[in-house]
Amino acid sequence: MENELYKIRDFLTGVAEAGAARFQKDLDPKSDRLTQRQAFTFFRVRDTQFGGEFTHGEAWVRAMTKAGHLHPVRVGKAANSPIYYSKAELIALRTACDAEEKQIFKGTNL
Repeated sequence: MENELYKIRDFLTGVAEAGAARFQKDLDPKSDRLTQRQAFTFFRVRDTQFGGEFTHGEAWVRAMTKAGHLHPVRVGKAANSPIYYSKAELIALRTACDAEEKQIFKGTNL
């Protein structure tokens, strides 16, 4: 039971973080933009902050983009124009992937 409570608390913390990021995006859209390089390293601190394993790096971002879960935007028309990712979208997707991995909604119709 204690492990289940931890999973739920962790999920709710992620949801709150995603909501705060979305609110910040609404207040200041430029603060939400991360370059591709920043997106690749965005979770390094978060994943390892409490002794966790770094699993949401470049390969994860590329896989989620290829699967259509992330929607990067190229600013400019040139091939070398910067590609930006939404910080709010990255956080929300990470929370959803973590909930699926930990089977937060196991046995529900969600």
